[in-house]
Formats: sequence, C-alpha cells, structure tokens
Amino acid sequence: MTWFHRFYKAQPPRPPTRLERREFGFMFFDRNFVQRHIGFISPGELQSFLISQVPSHAYHSTAYYRFPNASTMDEKQWEGADLIFDLDADHVKGAEGLSYEDMLARIKVELLRLIDDFLLGDLGLDASNLKIVFSGGRGYHIHVSDARIAQLKSHERREIVDYVSGTDLNMDWVFPERVSASKTFQGRTQESRVRSVPPPSAGGWRKRMRTGIEWLVEDMRAREVSDLRARFPSLAGVQDGVIDGMLHDLYDRSHGTEGARLTLDNNVLGYFSDRRHLDLFLSLLDSEVRPRFTSEIDEPVTSDIKRLIRLPQSLHGKTGLRVVPMDRDSLGAFEPLRDAVPDIFPETGTEVFVKGCQEGTLKGRRYELEGICEVPLYLAIFLIARREATLELPPE
Repeated sequence: MTWFHRFYKAQPPRPPTRLERREFGFMFFDRNFVQRHIGFISPGELQSFLISQVPSHAYHSTAYYRFPNASTMDEKQWEGADLIFDLDADHVKGAEGLSYEDMLARIKVELLRLIDDFLLGDLGLDASNLKIVFSGGRGYHIHVSDARIAQLKSHERREIVDYVSGTDLNMDWVFPERVSASKTFQGRTQESRVRSVPPPSAGGWRKRMRTGIEWLVEDMRAREVSDLRARFPSLAGVQDGVIDGMLHDLYDRSHGTEGARLTLDNNVLGYFSDRRHLDLFLSLLDSEVRPRFTSEIDEPVTSDIKRLIRLPQSLHGKTGLRVVPMDRDSLGAFEPLRDAVPDIFPETGTEVFVKGCQEGTLKGRRYELEGICEVPLYLAIFLIARREATLELPPE
C-alpha cells in the first residue's frame, strides 16, 4: 500500500477523455467491494483521491453521464459510451494451464487478430480512435472512441460481438447454392445444383472461410478416419463410410487434379459424388474451421453500455503492474512483464517467504524461488500481490 501511495504521488494517471462526464469506481486493500458513483471535476481532484485513499484497483465508466456521481443509474442520465473489447485469459482457448508469461503471449496473438482483422480491417475503424490497454493482470482492453459508435445501444453492440465471434454465421450466405445446369425431359426439368466458393477477392467472413477450406483440406490430408474423429469432435456419430467418401472426393485425381484443388480453382463446391459428403464438409467448415477465425472476447463487456473499465496508468492490485495504454504501432514491441513494472519500484533487496515453488520472468530477469528469499522490491510486490509470497516469515 505504501508503494501504491508513492506511485500515485509521483506518476498520477492521465484522466480519461471527458473526465467530468465519467463515473469512477474503486476497490481498496481493506475492503472487498467496489465503491462507485464517484465523479471528479479536474485531474487534480482525481489525483488527490488516489493519493489519499490509495485504492488497490481504479476504474472509470465506459459511458458518459450528465450526472456521473448520482447514486442511481437512471439519475446519471446516459449520454453515450465508448466501445470496449476485453480479451482475458478466462475467454481464450488454450490459455488455461500456461505459465503467466506464456498466457500473456497467447492473448497478445488474439489481440492482434482482433485489431488487424476485425477492427481496422472489416469494421474499417481508424487506428487513431483505438486505445489499446494492457490490463495489468491477465489480458488487454481496447477502447474505441468514435462519434459514430458512441450512441449505439446494447443490442446494436451485440451485433458487433456476433460478427467478431462469428455467431450464427450463415453458411448458405458464405457458400450460396445455385443452379449449374438443367435438363428438360418429357415436360420435367431436372436441375443440377452446386455451391459457390467465395473468390480470392472476397472479404470478411467469406474470405476467412475460403482460407478455411485450404486449411481444412491440408489438415485432413493423409489422416485415417480414427485420427480424424480424435481431431474433430463434431465427427462423432458420422458413419465411417460417409467420412471415407468425403475424403475420397476431396483427394480424388480422376479429374486431372484433386477435387479440393478444383473446388478452389473454379470457386465451386461441386466435386462431391454424394450430397452427404458435401454436407459433411460444410458441417466441418462451420463447426471446426469457423471458430479458428473468431476473436475470443469477453462478450458481455462489449455490449454493456454502463460498464466500469480499468483506469489506464493506474496499478493493478493483484499484480502491482501498471495498466499501460498504447497505440497499435507500439503494441508489437510491448512486453508486459518488462514494460508494465513501475519504474518507481526499486531494486532494493527484500526478504519474503515464497509459497511453494515459483518461477517466471519479470523485468527481463528469470527467477526460480522457494522458501525464504531475498528479492528486489519490485519482484516482492509482484509476488505478494499475486499471493505467491508474503512478508511474514514462517516461525523457526
């Protein structure tokens, strides 16, 4: 708590835009609830609060209110809100079980895809309207401040969530069915129908699913049916003969090249000998491929128009790390366990009792600790905040 006080005195956070329209909330070291419905008129007033009260966590509203310190949400009078995306380890598949360092690296990969593919790509947002923030804990936030978005209500923001997450992606829209040929005999017309593959020039989800075809075809190549069942859970219950038939159609060379190549070259899903084989391939694209192109965000955060989000440049009470804002250009070089350690926390040796065996990297230095150890103060704060160590030494 002493060093949090010194930090806020020496390096006060820059207030968010439209400070006087934001609600603030705080958690403290000696309390287990959020104190909210607080408003500030000036940066100095916010700094004075941080120095005198020393919160363990500091938040501000994503929304702008006419009366931000009113005690009820209705009395605050909502005027608009930033659009927020939250990427956290709890919502990223594959992050569970990783070390803290590897977990943060995994989340950064997801963050870059969200920014480059969806926000700057499909949605056409301007990079100048994006503020990327390391949360100080287990992930990142993105603040989108754009006048075109500020007035969107929850259901409209939910549509953005659905797009980013690929929810209810219509495979008939991605791969539309059309008549390729027709024959008339004795007054009856028989039609041959095929499904179109998005061309290489397609964008958005159509482009992703075309890329998904290439990935799926290469991933299934030379795999046995039993291996495919282990690889793709959605194949449970599908007959071996149907799977074998799909594989034969995909890798059949009777047309001079394999069917999968013809599919992409001619932009037609038409080289399947049985409709069941085609339906199975489409099912795999939807259940196994589509999720690989989504961005795994904390969905309720984005659709919430009255959310509290961490105050950039504040400290995270469960790590002692800074909540670091940055732009897209500086994101690539950012290393949270190096760049988010407050400079004000010194190298002074401090004796702590480490619970169990703890290892990792902080400020570019590798540590492997167990029992009573002397460590730099910045590492002591990090370990204690994460409840991996204590200043109280065990009795002899």
